Amino acid sequence: MMRFSNQYVLVVGGTGGIGLETVKRFVMEGAWVAAVGLESEDQLSEAQRNILSNPNVVYLKANAAATADMDNIAAELEQRFERLDVLVHAAGISARRYGDGPIDECTEEGWDQAMNANVKSVYQSNRIALQQMQRQGKGAIVNISSVLGMAGTRAHFTTHAYAASRGAVISFSKSAAVYYAKNNIRINVVCPGLLDTPMSQRAVSDPVIREALTEFQPLAPHIGYPDDVAEAILFLASEDSKFITGIALPVDGGWSAQ
Repeated sequence: MMRFSNQYVLVVGGTGGIGLETVKRFVMEGAWVAAVGLESEDQLSEAQRNILSNPNVVYLKANAAATADMDNIAAELEQRFERLDVLVHAAGISARRYGDGPIDECTEEGWDQAMNANVKSVYQSNRIALQQMQRQGKGAIVNISSVLGMAGTRAHFTTHAYAASRGAVISFSKSAAVYYAKNNIRINVVCPGLLDTPMSQRAVSDPVIREALTEFQPLAPHIGYPDDVAEAILFLASEDSKFITGIALPVDGGWSAQ
């Protein structure tokens, strides 16, 4: 089924994990995709190149939180694409290495890095997409948050700057969804649980956390994978969900249901 035949899609954070899998899935369903990442082309791995070298994909290097970079992306898309049908914002970081943790231990750098990479970048990508989609009178946006933006934990995932940044993405998207509905633009959020991605290898490889998943994610021992989330993203970006806007959809193995 080619739900995105001849559609134009921007995936911010399209070089790894959820974003890279999402690029692959959109191409498989007929889309033209612009994938934005931080790496220069010579820094891309073979696995990344295999997807990003597809003739229906253009790779654009940019810092998604930087105004100048994202304005350049907007100008580039105007040159390359007839319109912008879909934005997927999958870029984000864990700020643990910068000092994120429980509030009383979280460093200012950890807080600032989480907010810059996980909130400001969403504002920047949504800003340029909405400017174009308003002119068209149509569009779909899917922002990626996290189950940690919806539910607290007592142990293992106590990175409170990260949780705050992911919660901000949800409230930002819900508020925008109501406002831009008049322009026939839908804005939704996907909230993954623990996935086997490059960003989560510390947690995924920790046997204590894997054991704890039997409580956190009742579908454990099945851990989530990028393709689980990509399926939800494509659903929310497609006409299959034409009467859905402003939702935060958990793809979390049951974590948020408890």
